[in-house]
Amino acid sequence: MPQDLKSDKKVDPASRVLSLVSHKLKTPLSIINGYTEAILSQLKPEEKDTFNAKALSDISKQGEKLAILIDKLVRFSGVSDLSKEDVKKQEVNVKGLFSSAAASCVLRDDALSIMSSDATIRRQGPAIDIKCPEDAHIFADKALVSIALEELLDNSIKFNNNTVKKIKLFYYEEGDKNILAVADNGVGIKEEDISLIFEKFYQVDDFFTGQIEGWGLGLALVKLIMNAHNGTISVRSQYGIGTIISLRFPKQ
Repeated sequence: MPQDLKSDKKVDPASRVLSLVSHKLKTPLSIINGYTEAILSQLKPEEKDTFNAKALSDISKQGEKLAILIDKLVRFSGVSDLSKEDVKKQEVNVKGLFSSAAASCVLRDDALSIMSSDATIRRQGPAIDIKCPEDAHIFADKALVSIALEELLDNSIKFNNNTVKKIKLFYYEEGDKNILAVADNGVGIKEEDISLIFEKFYQVDDFFTGQIEGWGLGLALVKLIMNAHNGTISVRSQYGIGTIISLRFPKQ
């Protein structure tokens, strides 16, 4: 059975610390990544298989992953004390939201896949199917909803070990709600974990994936955004089969 989750707004004093630390980390990390890439680009062909070259390549890969995590921290700290008054609602075309979020996530996934040393991983990519009427729209904050969709798509890609990662973005209406949904054929979520996955820093320990990267902030971020829109999140999942997460927005 789906579980509807709706958060109570809390002002998190730690969010200011998260923001400060994240911004402080960005500059030195950018310098490290920049110099590493510069050195790698100047290597001669015969030097690319050396230990030093491989070490630099690993530093570059991990630096890029850390940059993504820092960006997620900055995002989270920026909305952790978000109120309904902060939401800039406007009429937003849903298909445009879906297309933009899908493109951003595919680009990020391609970048991380290219950095992977596993040739099989490099060949894999998500197949994202969008089902939505051209004129479908919601009354919401476009920037915030884009962030929420990207977080859900990132999870659908990350928690998926299938050769073909199938993801579907679709829209429908139900009573006085406009619903944006993300469905995937990923690892799924255990029933006992569903009520916990939207908690800050919570991570599911899943043997299917073996290695979970991230800090457990993405879904907590989505929860905050939906709360600010006076919306809810509906989760339906079958462990080992896949998950559907629906964002329910009140009609104007």
